[in-house]
Amino acid sequence: MKKILLFILISLFAMPLWSQGTETVPLPKSLQPYKPRDKAMENERKIKFLVGGSVGFGVGANNLNFEIAPHFGIFPVIDFLCFGIGGDYRLNFYRDYYSGTKTFVHTYGFNGFVEGYIWDRLILHASYEWLSIPTSAYNASDRYYSNAILVGPGYKQAISDKLSLYGLILFPIELNEEKYVQVYSILDIRVGINYKF
Repeated sequence: MKKILLFILISLFAMPLWSQGTETVPLPKSLQPYKPRDKAMENERKIKFLVGGSVGFGVGANNLNFEIAPHFGIFPVIDFLCFGIGGDYRLNFYRDYYSGTKTFVHTYGFNGFVEGYIWDRLILHASYEWLSIPTSAYNASDRYYSNAILVGPGYKQAISDKLSLYGLILFPIELNEEKYVQVYSILDIRVGINYKF
């Protein structure tokens, strides 16, 4: 009887050892052997696109502007660098330097931009903007053209794997010497949404 009881006790203690399977811990990708890609992975599109837009505002000493800017971008090879183009419409409230009158003007134009996404959330943005601006609020047909470079940081918050919200703080560097209307503020703040496909 002692032998049977001893056999049952050993079997009960050894049973958890028999029930454990062997688990393999995966190696990091850098240490894994090379495996050729399957056909499904080869057919996957490497180029990704981005469509979205932003609303923004800027405040300066003599001006206040509101902006609507749709855009389209492309991630050509690497997933953290985006090149794109977009439109730009601004409603500028300003006080004229010479006459002191307060008025508003409509400006429109386009831009080209480059965005780098760092750590999946931080954004570095640089864009070149070309705007058509009236020389005065009283004569909208007489226009001049303004060129500027806007650079600054931003933050992106993902809503899903394709949809994200973002905010940018941009510092404008105007390239024009003559300024009939102050279009850019000390800094422009933009909030927008992007859809990546």
